[in-house]
Amino acid sequence: MDLRCSAGKREFQLGRYTVAHVRNGYQFAEALTAFRQDVEEYRKTGFLAIVATPLSFTNSEDELRALAQIMVDAGYADSAGALVNSETVAIPFDVICPVTGIPTVYEFFPVAFCPHAAAVADPLYDPALSTPFLAINTTSDAFAFGMLVRDLCERHFHCAPHEVRERSELARLLQKCAAAWQKMSINTIQGYQKVSATPERAVHLSDDRQFWTAPHNDPVFAELAKEPHDHEMPVVYAQRLCEKWLAALFDGQRYEASRDGQSGGIPAFDFRK
Repeated sequence: MDLRCSAGKREFQLGRYTVAHVRNGYQFAEALTAFRQDVEEYRKTGFLAIVATPLSFTNSEDELRALAQIMVDAGYADSAGALVNSETVAIPFDVICPVTGIPTVYEFFPVAFCPHAAAVADPLYDPALSTPFLAINTTSDAFAFGMLVRDLCERHFHCAPHEVRERSELARLLQKCAAAWQKMSINTIQGYQKVSATPERAVHLSDDRQFWTAPHNDPVFAELAKEPHDHEMPVVYAQRLCEKWLAALFDGQRYEASRDGQSGGIPAFDFRK
């Protein structure tokens, strides 16, 4: 009930979120392997690893280092130090694209969440990255958006997106899906903005709603320094994905998911020059 991510809440309600309790890297890797199989069969879209530990932490940095070590032990990173200093972990999943029906590599990104991120006095205070427990959340925005398209296509046309024969009909559906994804993102950002106790650690939308700004870079695993970054909204990246899907289906162009949706942010002070 307290989940503020609208897209995440939707996936939870649809039963498409894997939640696993893990204590070490071996258990994380094992749970992620099971999650990968479910993604390939369109049963799941997100993976939340809740990390149980007997250790007691007094700040976010120690919590993040513990989570980073889990990733190293799982074999998805070489250095815990690099992970807490803005390294991105991109885990490739080979799946049949839910929109095009074409074998595609979608990258899933683990991000660390911790309790002390909700403590205003903590140097790494960032309520958008806080949870009541240590956790690693692994998602692909591009794949999740593709699943939304698949859901609505089956509801409206009673078939998979790649089985729609008229380009104009699929294009209209894609635009409706992009608009819905944009609305969910706006609701998410506005929800997180309300809970921040300090403006400099709040997330917010640009006036034209094409970008959102956060005190962190998304989707790096973790950071020991907070700095505002601007990121694309769905009105930008979902539109780009829709164009790629249509080109793949009707123009014979090669489709690559790339990192649309989670390509990483641009430092705000650079972006606005």
